[in-house]
Amino acid sequence: MGKSKSYQVPEAAPSLVADPVGVCISPNTDIQTLRHHVMDAVYATNDQSALYNCLVFLSNLTNQSETLIKGKLLKRLEELALLKEGWDGENSVSIDSGIQDFLRRVIMLSSDKELVNWVLFPDARGYLYLDYTEGKNLAGITIAPHQIAAFIKRDGHLSKYNYDHLNEQDILNLLEEVHIS
Repeated sequence: MGKSKSYQVPEAAPSLVADPVGVCISPNTDIQTLRHHVMDAVYATNDQSALYNCLVFLSNLTNQSETLIKGKLLKRLEELALLKEGWDGENSVSIDSGIQDFLRRVIMLSSDKELVNWVLFPDARGYLYLDYTEGKNLAGITIAPHQIAAFIKRDGHLSKYNYDHLNEQDILNLLEEVHIS
């Protein structure tokens, strides 16, 4: 058996990653563009050093984007992920992992302003429910495996929403609309 060469982790690079095609990823790159570039890099590169630097960059970006408000919601999401069948009686089920992943993405894509006053609750059917209260203004968003149902009551006016698909942008729009004065 031949002697194997150990892999040494390269020194951390500055927080700027560029590929040979000229794509540049910086801290102000939007998340969707970032996702596409990272996936392209993962499939296209055989340069271990460049891939490592890209992963270091993403790790730093993730740490910076997790604020106190996001951190609290993400922690609550992790707590709810631990619920087992029967957590709220005989017929309650654990929270659907697809819904957990979906909401985690939404939280990371949201701004702090959009997440203020939102509280996360489990639903006995395995869904997640976001609840908003600020004075007399109320809102609720139920996230099911293939559906989003929501309401916003602001200044005595009630609006209802129903989407037959899971789309991050739909939730982001609802979160933003709640805070429009």
